Amino acid sequence: MVVTSALAAGSILYLQARFNASDERNALVVVQQYRARSGRSLPEVIAEASAGNKPEWSTATESACFQHERVRAQVTTDAGVVSYDFVVDINGPSIHPGNDNGKRALEALGP
Repeated sequence: MVVTSALAAGSILYLQARFNASDERNALVVVQQYRARSGRSLPEVIAEASAGNKPEWSTATESACFQHERVRAQVTTDAGVVSYDFVVDINGPSIHPGNDNGKRALEALGP
């Protein structure tokens, strides 16, 4: 019975990790491929704001229950490292700012 319980727990943890990884990949795609009505994308806005420096993208699960993922674009500039955070609701899908830089990037997309 102990072995069966351990196998069941291991299976659940494995499946949850796979779901989280899938949500993180999808959130990154949502942020990188979204185009506003103005035709601009977040990678373009970030590149403009950072003098063309390429960001390092990363993702993390914010809430597995609600399928909220944090997507971060970190850009190394002469002034230091600048982070743009976005919180993606996979169910929407919708993109929300995760910090002030993320808010400014979303606002720069235009109407």
